[in-house]
Amino acid sequence: MKTLTYVSTKDVNNLVWPVKTDNINLYSPALTVFTDFKTAGPRVIESSTRADELVQLMKKEHVRMKIVVDADNHFIGVISLEDLSEDIFIKQVANGFERSELMVADLMRAKEVLLALSYTSLKHSDIESLLFSQRNNPLQHLLVIDEETKAIRGLISSNDVARQLRLDVDVAFSSFEYTYQSAILGHKSQDKKRRVA
Repeated sequence: MKTLTYVSTKDVNNLVWPVKTDNINLYSPALTVFTDFKTAGPRVIESSTRADELVQLMKKEHVRMKIVVDADNHFIGVISLEDLSEDIFIKQVANGFERSELMVADLMRAKEVLLALSYTSLKHSDIESLLFSQRNNPLQHLLVIDEETKAIRGLISSNDVARQLRLDVDVAFSSFEYTYQSAILGHKSQDKKRRVA
């Protein structure tokens, strides 16, 4: 067993704060809005979890999307609160399912239908290019793949982009499409107003 050392706090005045990038704007590196799973582990859920229980869990954890894994922790898809909306449950019940028997596997978006961004291209991009490439994306989350390791490296949330850019958007209903319109199109209209003035 090792002995720990204790130090008096009497002469300590400072706190250590996380390194924060100030003045993030459209021309900032895209990595400033990237959630890297190497530093912030992924939020996962097993596909065999009851879907109605997941809704409550996600609300309690204040997350809008989880990565779906199988019993061996292998990536098989994603599920978001949009996939778990009351309308989705009503449709499934109308199709003959019992609400309590619906599993995450029944409602998730399987990895075979998903597209993800290359980590290498993200490293060499800025936020404006990222938003432009996602201008028609109605979803809130974008997976990022490390092509060298063939693994999900992280994700980008349209809410994080809106928050970092300090956009006046309702993050509860945000999407990349909406964030693009607010950031890029709103930004250009501001430029036009400045030129006229």
